[in-house]
Order: sequence, then C-alpha cells, then structure tokens
Amino acid sequence: MDDTKHLQFQVETTHQNRREMLKTGICAGLGLVLSTRSFSCCPCSSNREQAMLDSDDFSMIAFCCLECEKCEVYIATQNNDDELRAKVAKQWNMDAGKLYCDGCKSDRTPFNCDAKKCAVQKNLPTCAHCDDFPSCDKEIWTKWPQLKEKVQTIRNRLST
Repeated sequence: MDDTKHLQFQVETTHQNRREMLKTGICAGLGLVLSTRSFSCCPCSSNREQAMLDSDDFSMIAFCCLECEKCEVYIATQNNDDELRAKVAKQWNMDAGKLYCDGCKSDRTPFNCDAKKCAVQKNLPTCAHCDDFPSCDKEIWTKWPQLKEKVQTIRNRLST
C-alpha cells in the first residue's frame, strides 16, 4: 500500500508563512521519498551504502541518511526539469517556483530541518555518526520510523 496516502498534510495556501511552508515541504518530501525508496533490505541499496561507508564520502547523503540522487526535488533542480518540479509541487501542494534543492548539505535548500541543524552544530556528516542518536527524540524519527531504522543500520555498519 502506498504510504503517501496515509500522510495527510494540512496546508493553508492563503495564509501560510515561510516556516509553515518549509515544515510542510519537509514532511511531504520525506513522506514521498520514504514511500518510494528502498531501504537496507534491498541488496542494491546495501551494496551502495557499504561502498559509501567504505569511502567515507557522505557528501551526497543527507544528514538523515537519505540519498540526494534519489530525491525528486534534487533531480528536478539538477536537471532543470520543470515538468518533474511541477509534478512534485502538485503532490506537495507547494509553489513549483519555490521547489529547489542542491542537496541537504548545500547552502541552497528550501528545507529547514532539525536533524540538519543538529548535525551541523555537532560537525557530523550524518545523524548516523551521532553518539546521541539512539536517544534522539526529534520529530523526524517519530514521523518516519523507517528512516530511523535506516540510520541505525548505517550506524551499525559504521561501528564494524
């Protein structure tokens, strides 16, 4: 069953401030990405993640451990694909002109993520590198437990 059908976002298009728009975008984006992407149970995902861990290159891995290259907003931005941007904007109930991303680790991203703020403050490449992750109570982990499992899987691989 499509997990995005279970995610309901209340968006006031006429009186929505920037913070609300960003929060809505984050929720919608993660919901969309999590519902369509593979996790550690997929062999190709496991191999790709292991290669990333072996190389210590986390530049294209978001702080929450999502892969930028799989994100439709990132793809639309990098390919200047207005059709894809419009499709995602419609799904997220956002203005396509404000939907852009150069990766969560760039300065140019429309999302204001607590996980990103925390990892940047601690100078960590991802949340998987954080000693406090097991007890972290940020909303992102309670809203998307599959994502928390993915981060924990990466943490386990980092410790071996």
